[in-house]
Amino acid sequence: MRSIIGSRRDSNEGRMGLTPIFNPGFQPKSDLAVIVACDANYLPYAAVPALGMALAGHGHDVLIGGPEPVEMPSALLDAGIGHVAARDDALLDALPLDARRSLATYMELFLGNALRDHYRRILVIDADILYERGDPARLLSADMLGHAVAAVRDNRQWRTPTRKVLEFRKLGEAAHPYFNAGVVMIDTEAFAAQDLPKRAEDFARRHLAGLGRDQALMNGILKGDWAEISPLWNWQFTSASAHLTAMADPCLIHFIGTRKPWLDRSQGIVPMRMREAFGQVLSRHFPDAPQVSEATRRHWPGADTLRSALFRQWKAAGPMIRYLNRFPDLYTMVDPRT
Repeated sequence: MRSIIGSRRDSNEGRMGLTPIFNPGFQPKSDLAVIVACDANYLPYAAVPALGMALAGHGHDVLIGGPEPVEMPSALLDAGIGHVAARDDALLDALPLDARRSLATYMELFLGNALRDHYRRILVIDADILYERGDPARLLSADMLGHAVAAVRDNRQWRTPTRKVLEFRKLGEAAHPYFNAGVVMIDTEAFAAQDLPKRAEDFARRHLAGLGRDQALMNGILKGDWAEISPLWNWQFTSASAHLTAMADPCLIHFIGTRKPWLDRSQGIVPMRMREAFGQVLSRHFPDAPQVSEATRRHWPGADTLRSALFRQWKAAGPMIRYLNRFPDLYTMVDPRT
């Protein structure tokens, strides 16, 4: 295990804010970590995947990660979950920020740079994710095929892997494999060796305004140079994947879009057990936060909504099965360019 004493390496000289701040009393127990990225506003929702993954085994640490230190609830501390605050001031200065863009969006970049002396590998996930199964430590120990970053392909390329996404069209780039930044695994040594923090800073200054956020930034600098993880580790829940979810048995379910499981608009779309998982944590540990209403009541979708969702999945059945069959098991990564 690496030293818990922070230090700056030569390749990062001049980059400020690289020393992470752990909550008092936290000591890394592994060189592998799962980190749920959020700011204080999203902490109640981030607690759901954090608590689930803290119970998933003892080969990895679990932390909440944000740009600033926050006070951790006793329920998380009692489960062994820590907090780490990190920010890269050089990158921060290059980001096109506004009122809608929380710094927590960029935590995989901040943490990949800051945790080099603390963790060999980190898995940074968004707060709008539900953990259901799988061994995070085994995934974190899997072969990354020599890449610094591993991730799951964005759902825009699940059925059409050669699609050129909007960001690459705006950049005048050829089509590249494109990943979703809701679940990102980083080998911290390779991240530094490939100078990804400086490359991200340069790209942000030149291109990021009007292009997107962390997902556009990371895909823009990597251009397909990443290892592809099975989509079961970032199952992007949409109307085109909802009814396959039960058969796929994903490990991490990512509620992209506006139908978050804690919101009323998810009723009849997000399965009851998923809404209840958030509802139980919120009611038990965050009673002052907005609660999940009618989490244990069955809601049915409208007939037209159901027909549309079933048609989309019927139409995509062949390409979707071919995509899923690219992965022999949960822990084997592939090169997205092949």
